[in-house]
Amino acid sequence: MAQATAKYPHKSSRELRASLVLFTLLSSPSIVRLGLMFWKFLQFIRFPVSPLVRFTGYYQFCAGKDVVASAAVTSRIRQHNVYSVLDYTHEHALNEQDFDHNLAVVLQTISEAQRSKSYPFVVVKPTALGAFRLFEKKSNGGAFSSEEQHGWDKTRKRFEQLAKETEKAGIVLMIDAEESWIQPGIDALVLPLLPTFNQKRVVVAITFQLYLKNQIENYKKLIIDATSNNYFLGVKWVRGAYMEKERDRAERLGIPNPVCDTKDQTDLQYRQAVELALKHIDTQLCIVATHNESDILWVMDTCATFKISINNSNLWFSQLYGMRDYITFDLAAKGANVFKYVPFGPLSKSIPYLIRRALENSAVKSQTAREKVMIKAELKQRRASV
Repeated sequence: MAQATAKYPHKSSRELRASLVLFTLLSSPSIVRLGLMFWKFLQFIRFPVSPLVRFTGYYQFCAGKDVVASAAVTSRIRQHNVYSVLDYTHEHALNEQDFDHNLAVVLQTISEAQRSKSYPFVVVKPTALGAFRLFEKKSNGGAFSSEEQHGWDKTRKRFEQLAKETEKAGIVLMIDAEESWIQPGIDALVLPLLPTFNQKRVVVAITFQLYLKNQIENYKKLIIDATSNNYFLGVKWVRGAYMEKERDRAERLGIPNPVCDTKDQTDLQYRQAVELALKHIDTQLCIVATHNESDILWVMDTCATFKISINNSNLWFSQLYGMRDYITFDLAAKGANVFKYVPFGPLSKSIPYLIRRALENSAVKSQTAREKVMIKAELKQRRASV
């Protein structure tokens, strides 16, 4: 099979067969539930999980234990015009030691990005750098104690340090969004970075979760602010990652549900936001982060209507490593700018991330089924070409 038409050019046939087995297992909710119960039991008895790494999906969804080990994966996909964003999987930071450790790891990804053209972006999750409870208290307008204020100031300095180092490296720092009830606190630290660092180009990019209501209005306000204060805007567009948690919390507290009432409303808001971003493509960085094929086709059609080149330097597409690879490599083959979110970290730190990927693939059955179809087709074409 000609490499240019391959949907999985970065994987051997053996690796593809392993992926097919994994996605087949993940398509069964009962198997996923049993697997999660098994892993929780192993954690409870403190069984060493490292010897079982091949049975966890780690190699499907993660690149390696550290930045250096991840280079084998990122350099391989770069050969097919796909870039990478290294995403550290330690998501449950609890104390200052954890926050400082995570800062050091992200700084390491910035240093690596400065050396390698495979990494045009770096990414950080806000609660990797500061306490969830502080973001929540700030969001609620609560007053900090002197100790809490000290922790808040240290968190601010971590963000500022990342922005400064990213600016020096000539790349973009993407800051992920989190739960709606701590997002105002995150915004209090992140939004002031935009007029400070985005004067000449986009250094700091933020994330909008479009399964939340009223995000278009918030985006329009940000456009006005960027125009008034003469800074560039960079936005990554996602549907969101906390839907069930958001709904459960709203029901438990008896408050309005912040999530769009229907999937159609989310889909409409997603396309409205991206269309508005494309209209400002000359002064905005637009990152379309989705696994939805119809969305990607719609973006390409909209670009054609607006006479925007698919390889415009301000337009990027993104998917997770190990998921919807056929979309990623097809976009790259067509000349689009595309990158993979590439998680890395030791297995012990990556288990929560792997659990989310397992649950996502189990819940979105249509996409998992499509993945299996594409892998089977690829294997069939490879056999035919021998």
